[in-house]
Amino acid sequence: MRRLLREDVDKMQLWSKHTEPLFFHYNFPKMSQGERDSWYKVKTVKWKKKSYAIENAEGHVIGYLLIRDIQWFRRESELGIVLDPQYMNQGYGTDAIQAFLHFYFTEMNMQAIRLRTAKYNARAQRCYEKCGFKVVEEKDFAFEDQYAEIFYKETAPDIKKLFTFVDGVVMTRYTVMRMTKKDYSHTVNSLSTKIMLECE
Repeated sequence: MRRLLREDVDKMQLWSKHTEPLFFHYNFPKMSQGERDSWYKVKTVKWKKKSYAIENAEGHVIGYLLIRDIQWFRRESELGIVLDPQYMNQGYGTDAIQAFLHFYFTEMNMQAIRLRTAKYNARAQRCYEKCGFKVVEEKDFAFEDQYAEIFYKETAPDIKKLFTFVDGVVMTRYTVMRMTKKDYSHTVNSLSTKIMLECE
């Protein structure tokens, strides 16, 4: 892992696409040069947000990880991670998170990190639990993509039942997870981290 660079955004334009409708909103959007400039600034220039590129052994940018809503006084933030779909289910997400947690708790000296994932995304939750995150609660939040095409096309009942509409807002159930520095110290000996970190 390393600091996210502007040229990384251009490489992300070549990522593959999710084929499952529930994950379409994770597809990296096609953007103009100006839109890519703006996207990069949003992800990197704010005081309460930091972003990092994830590379594989061949040097390909296969994902990015960010922390947002950084509370510097409390030393806590929220984690987010996105991978190129063609590199999912190969252990990259777990390796990247494990490597980042080492940097986060030791180099940045943070005290806690939290995240939330859609309850239907059992694959992601298993990854986070493997990394040492603990479930705090389940709670309804506004869905990340309010205009997802799954809401405007004929959708299977098993997909529709995952969402509710409250005052015109699409809601779904999320699993909220958290890890403290103490939790990390208890699990770090069982983790195998093989990813090179160049976060600073």
